[in-house]
Amino acid sequence: MTFDLLRNIFEEICSAPKKVKHLSVLVLLIGLHSLLLGIFIFFFTELFYDLFFSAEIENFFFVRQAGLFLFCLGLFNLAIVVEMKRYYYFVKVIIVAKSLAFLFLVSHAHLAAWPPIIYAAAVGDGIMALVLIFFYRRAGFITEKA
Repeated sequence: MTFDLLRNIFEEICSAPKKVKHLSVLVLLIGLHSLLLGIFIFFFTELFYDLFFSAEIENFFFVRQAGLFLFCLGLFNLAIVVEMKRYYYFVKVIIVAKSLAFLFLVSHAHLAAWPPIIYAAAVGDGIMALVLIFFYRRAGFITEKA
């Protein structure tokens, strides 16, 4: 099943027009980022906290919940890539999610054990949102009616 999904994703990307192909690859990479980060946070919670915060975890529930959320977000992104020509308008949801993540992280970084890593994550999410907007516009989807 996993191999079928990957095959479908790569077939979709390869058959897409060049401008849509770039957007599809970007959504794929963002989806894989969320998926892998979610798995890492969920299954290696203590290692994650030790690497990025050098702090003890006060509540495993919320950290693992964040990991599960990121995993689900990654699955959502991959589902879009499978049929980008049909579901391209859901890229707007990813743009909103990345923009909200940026705003949340910047406004709440001071609450973290090590704020610089939160600011770095915010910059990453902000860049992903901006690049998505660029490639979404370049693919010609901004002017189309959903």
